[in-house]
Amino acid sequence: MINFSIDFIHPLRNFWNKISQKGLKDEMAISEQKKLILTNQVSILMFLFIFIYITILTLFKLVQFQFSLLIFPLSFSILLIPYMNSKGFYRLTSFMISISFPVAVLIFSTLTKVSFHTSIDIIYYFIPRLLLLGTLVIPLILIDIRHKANLILAVLINLAALIFYDSVMSIFGVGFGSLPVTIEKYNLINVFILLPYLLILFGIGFLLNINIRYEKRVQKLLKEVKEKNVKLEEQKNYIEKIHLEITDSINYAKRIQNTLLPDHSLLSCYFKDYFILFKPRNVVSGDFYWFSAIKNKIVFCLADCTGHGVPGAFMSMLGISFLREIIIKEHLDEPSEILNKLRNEIIIALNQRGVQSDQKDGMDISLFALDIVSQKDDSGEFYEFLWAGANNPCWIIKNSNLEELIPDKMPVGIHNHMERFKTVTAQLRKGDKIYLFSDGYRDQFGGPSSKKFMSKHLRELIIENSSRPMSEQKEVFEQKIEEWRTGFGTNHEQTDDITIAGMEI
Repeated sequence: MINFSIDFIHPLRNFWNKISQKGLKDEMAISEQKKLILTNQVSILMFLFIFIYITILTLFKLVQFQFSLLIFPLSFSILLIPYMNSKGFYRLTSFMISISFPVAVLIFSTLTKVSFHTSIDIIYYFIPRLLLLGTLVIPLILIDIRHKANLILAVLINLAALIFYDSVMSIFGVGFGSLPVTIEKYNLINVFILLPYLLILFGIGFLLNINIRYEKRVQKLLKEVKEKNVKLEEQKNYIEKIHLEITDSINYAKRIQNTLLPDHSLLSCYFKDYFILFKPRNVVSGDFYWFSAIKNKIVFCLADCTGHGVPGAFMSMLGISFLREIIIKEHLDEPSEILNKLRNEIIIALNQRGVQSDQKDGMDISLFALDIVSQKDDSGEFYEFLWAGANNPCWIIKNSNLEELIPDKMPVGIHNHMERFKTVTAQLRKGDKIYLFSDGYRDQFGGPSSKKFMSKHLRELIIENSSRPMSEQKEVFEQKIEEWRTGFGTNHEQTDDITIAGMEI
């Protein structure tokens, strides 16, 4: 029977749940929302109980018809509770439902007695009182224990309803005199009925005392949390301030580094076409390029310093400063001599002594010197090209064929194997193309297998696009490396600083 009743009201309960939740505020606590839903469910169950109960009494003529006409509108008025909840009258509806059920029990019990007009078993005395006792659970569930006045008032109304039950029955002519019990038994029964109320009131007081202590503890914890949040906020603001200062400093360092790099538009005075792809991993770069014209030659170098970011930027600025000193002031234009001199300056500046504890800081460089004035031989005009490399090669495209100039396998800096750098000589003609690069492009992780790009792919990319204008080649290189880094379902960080320079004679 119970399962049948639950199945029967389930669709109606869901319907009223939707109505009751329609007016709930988003910021309302989840526990409060559950309590309101429970209020609506209790009101719907109460309505169904009253409606079915009065309908049965009316159909079997156990209640006079005029009483049914009175109770039916009252039963439908209970459905106002979900509507009032949706409008925000939460406390009022909780209070109403906590006192309406015991009042309804009194009315129905009295009507049942009236309908029989006779002395009936004492069960008509126990049932209303037990139901009233059970309804004390309703205010305990629906009324927040923090609202002490509402809670105590609802319990006292239930108690008053029990005390005046017989008085209400007497009004309808079916009072105490119709019950086959003695006064002694009646008083004894009332004592046993009142005792649970007193115990419940004592329990409420006990719970309120616990709640007060709990609230004090919660308030203390909230105060501590608030103080900690204030400290965390202060620390957060301090960290943000430091981060902003560091970021501003690094951005300013970037402006200084960009100022030290030569204006690459000057290359248009010496080359038919050119491009420089310069992509620092961080704000500042450990890669750098530098060039200068001296003795009818243009000296161009592309270097990759140890590290990246701020440490790499320090090394790059050190390298640019030494190159200025060596090439412009000391007028050196032989690539191998420039690298030998630069290595000595780096070792002295970093106090490198060749012992195990020394930092292996330095740089890999590809450097060439190209005659500005052409010369002639049997094959026509040519330009003398001198090059030296420290770990970084030089690629030259002639008639769509790639020639690689092999570097010395040692850096510009302290190393366990140090010899003098060697100069490679070549003759370049109009249309030949020179490519210098750091290892950042070929070492970038990505692609379908999350592997390095590798020199082989870079070689194929340069050969494939060497016939294009240099500006288009730069776009191709930039798009290709970004596609390799992010275009295969992964998003790899940039591994290192990336620099590629291309020049056409």
